[in-house]
Amino acid sequence: MEEDVIMTPIGILMVEHRFIDRMVELMGRELEKIGQGKKPDLIFIDGAIDFAQTYADACHHGKEERILFEKLAMKNLLSAHKKLMDELVLEHIQSRKIITNLGMARESYVKGESQAVRAILTISRTLAEFYPGHMQKEEGIFFTASMEYFSKREQEEMVKKFWEFDKDLLLEKYVTFMDQYDR
Repeated sequence: MEEDVIMTPIGILMVEHRFIDRMVELMGRELEKIGQGKKPDLIFIDGAIDFAQTYADACHHGKEERILFEKLAMKNLLSAHKKLMDELVLEHIQSRKIITNLGMARESYVKGESQAVRAILTISRTLAEFYPGHMQKEEGIFFTASMEYFSKREQEEMVKKFWEFDKDLLLEKYVTFMDQYDR
């Protein structure tokens, strides 16, 4: 990704997508292990849930919904763009439900419920399959089109808001967590 693109609102969001991709890849590896009969790694599951709630949802989706989408809502969007933005918001809601379900499956596993491992596998697979398609829809269709509604100055202001939005987020926490599993 070129440096001039990275310093745009969509560049920042796409860099965040690569970080989410990394966690999705690690989830895939954990799914393989569980599928081969290994017990679910509760530390990994807890970390994946925390990552999804804090980084992917609060930070990343938060920027999209509370900055980009709110600013777009003030523009005269083409109906196709408005429809796509609404779809993306619904997908964010869907991802929150998937994460909630994963947390419930984790609790069932801790309680020793017999179907919990199958639920963890199914829900984790759903989550791992969800993100790539969602991110492709944003990157391949929506992001570039959305920037057409903003002047260079508006985009620069949005970048500042993005940095301010998550300045207190402990990104290093997630890098360290993923590094533990990325061997």
